[in-house]
Amino acid sequence: MYNNNENYDEFEALLNEYLPAEEKTRVRATGIIAQRDRNFAYLDVQGQPTSVRVKNEELSSYNIGDEIEILLVGETEDGEFIIGSRRRIDMENSLKQLEDVFEKKEVITGKIVRRIKGGYMVESLFHQGFLPNSLSEINMKDGDSFIGKEVQLLIKDIQLDKDKKSKKITFSRKDITLQKEEQEFSQLKVGDVVEAVVTDILDFGLSVKIGHLRGFVHISEISWKKLEKLTDEFKKGDIIKGQIISLEAEKKNIKLSIKALTRNPWEVTAETVGVDSLVDGKVTKLLPYGVFVEIADGVEGLIHMSDFTWNKKRVNLGEFVQVGDTVKVKVLEFVPEERKLKLGIKQLHENPWDSAEERFAVGKELSAKVLDVKPFGLFAEVEPGVDVFIHQSDYNWQGEAAKKFSVGDTVTFKVIELNLDDNKIKGSIKALTKSPWELALENYKVGQTIEKEIKNIMDFGLFVNLSKGVDGFIPAQMASKDFIKNLKDRFKIGDKIKAQIVEIDKDKQRIKLSAKKIELEEEKRENQELLSKYGTSSTEE
Repeated sequence: MYNNNENYDEFEALLNEYLPAEEKTRVRATGIIAQRDRNFAYLDVQGQPTSVRVKNEELSSYNIGDEIEILLVGETEDGEFIIGSRRRIDMENSLKQLEDVFEKKEVITGKIVRRIKGGYMVESLFHQGFLPNSLSEINMKDGDSFIGKEVQLLIKDIQLDKDKKSKKITFSRKDITLQKEEQEFSQLKVGDVVEAVVTDILDFGLSVKIGHLRGFVHISEISWKKLEKLTDEFKKGDIIKGQIISLEAEKKNIKLSIKALTRNPWEVTAETVGVDSLVDGKVTKLLPYGVFVEIADGVEGLIHMSDFTWNKKRVNLGEFVQVGDTVKVKVLEFVPEERKLKLGIKQLHENPWDSAEERFAVGKELSAKVLDVKPFGLFAEVEPGVDVFIHQSDYNWQGEAAKKFSVGDTVTFKVIELNLDDNKIKGSIKALTKSPWELALENYKVGQTIEKEIKNIMDFGLFVNLSKGVDGFIPAQMASKDFIKNLKDRFKIGDKIKAQIVEIDKDKQRIKLSAKKIELEEEKRENQELLSKYGTSSTEE
């Protein structure tokens, strides 16, 4: 039972304006409209000593001379007129009809008379009642535009007034909607396919209207594929079709699924695709750990960054693919029931590292294409999945002109290190040629006399330039047969000095020379010549 006494108090006061004054008699009589003035009509009623006065608004559909039935309800204070009411007749005649409508919950038509506190005054079948805002289904800002309009109503309640002579009637438009919702809901069942209108788009789904009922489509039930932004796919007012997957009778909640109208693409794909299948796919998303590739509408799989190349270095995925690219992939794992799909690119080729020990053995000469050049060295691709690193110190031997490389250059190198655990190769370009030290070993022997420029002078000895990248060392005590306190007093950089190789240390890559030995040998030779010629030596002089 609807109860709103505060609003009804105002309603009753307004209602009394439309009804005659307090009733003293309730006698039905028949009279003829004799005349009218601005506010009242005056009827001649047989057996009454004076005219019967009735409000014009109650006789708006009658003319002078018409005979009508009225209810005599009292007289004016001065006794000049008897008060009559046609409305009371109409109300009494239609009251039973209203009560029948109320019992049967039938829809009737009523006119909104005026707007009052808390709602509207409505007239139907000659009775006025109250239509609360909460039951009106009228937007507050649009309320005035409904004044004078006829609307469809249900009688929410009829109560006997405190004077026990009239009834309080509460009308409702909302109950018509609820009634329709009840009827429509009772006709639905899970599995039905229905049309719905999109009323709102949320981050997590769509609010829809199905007739007079409201429903919801969760984002997970819209499509078999992941949707990032629903506003890109739908707009308010769109008509969609969906299958009912849940009905909650108490709240009249309806849950729909759009994707249920099509076959699960994972099941469809499983009919033609399996582990080891080679398929084409479209790159849909790049993430720090891999990329997603769609191989069929609604079927996406992940290529982990470790499945791009057989080498174990961390790859820059953006250098391999971009969103929208079409790529060929191999199916590594496929579990349709769990919507799990793992893909790979490197598996399109045999693992080159399986035969790396033989094919990329230390000492092998190989060629590669430069992929990246860093200040400390370069990276080059020998073949897909096999890269080589060449440190800048391995570009050329000391003393040779510095080499410069650019991405795309082809370089030839010798493998100097192979790491099968980490799938890494280290190469050297300079190793393709003999080192200055190797050449020095071929060109210089112990006992050999050389004459070279002094390259540097230190307190402990002299350095001479034997060849590019190879120096010879003359210790201070071997710089002369004479005692030299300060080598710089005797020698200058750029001076040529004759010396004999007295030691070659292959492990430490050092060549030691002695100028003193040359001087002593020359002195000895001179003495021999003097003895041979004069029978005396230079030392005896």
